[in-house]
Amino acid sequence: MLTVTLIRHGESTHNVLALWSGCTECPLTERGMQQARAVGAYFANTQFTKIYASPLPRARDTAQAVLDAQPTPKPTHNFTIAQIREQSFGAAEGHQTCIREPGKSLEAHFAEGMYPILYENERDVAFPGGESAEDLMRRGERAVRDVVLPHVVDVARSGRNEHIALVSHGLCIAQVAGAIVRLGGGTWTRKGPMVNTAWVRIEVRIQGGMPLEVADDEVPPVEVTVTDEGRADHLEGLLDGGPLRGMKAIMGGGVADAKSPDEAEAIAQTSAV
Repeated sequence: MLTVTLIRHGESTHNVLALWSGCTECPLTERGMQQARAVGAYFANTQFTKIYASPLPRARDTAQAVLDAQPTPKPTHNFTIAQIREQSFGAAEGHQTCIREPGKSLEAHFAEGMYPILYENERDVAFPGGESAEDLMRRGERAVRDVVLPHVVDVARSGRNEHIALVSHGLCIAQVAGAIVRLGGGTWTRKGPMVNTAWVRIEVRIQGGMPLEVADDEVPPVEVTVTDEGRADHLEGLLDGGPLRGMKAIMGGGVADAKSPDEAEAIAQTSAV
């Protein structure tokens, strides 16, 4: 069996300011480093075969904390996987997230330097110079083909279990997880946003007995199960207590005020792409 654990990065300087982060190289905050050390300690007794990470500092530094906590001999690692960077928000990066003004087009918002949250029915829309949700989905599929599938093939050929970790970003994790589930013919949509350093776990079980003779780019018959979603047990004692103030919706990379329940729901749905 191949087990895949996908971990979101710790809190970044853009997260606390509710800025569009995307591919901007913003570092972890001190609290973000605490979160990273906490998730590393949580997985200290989980022997990973290999740890992968986005090259963006907030993900790379989180992955380093996970690697540092691993027992000796340390697993191999690669923290330069561009396919699992966060969705690029182009011209919006570094700007405040916001809600669009009624009656005003997206183009009019962009002309004023405003970059409102995009909704579920706008998956093909991108900020100027950025990626759309559809673009990110295709990149997630490439990440699974280039990073995850070789491990599926190794497990099918050898019959040995492997467990890999991918340290990435909220929106990208949703797309990579969905692409892994599709290897087995299923579908999956994230139920809601992930807090910083929350994790998802997926099991890929080879069907029909092993070892199998499979080509390097061949998907063997598999059964794929999402066993854990949005887990953040390791943050007990670190998370702020109490409900969110006002009506807010937490996105993969920021916080936006919502003016109505319908608007909050739209933001929550958008954050699950």
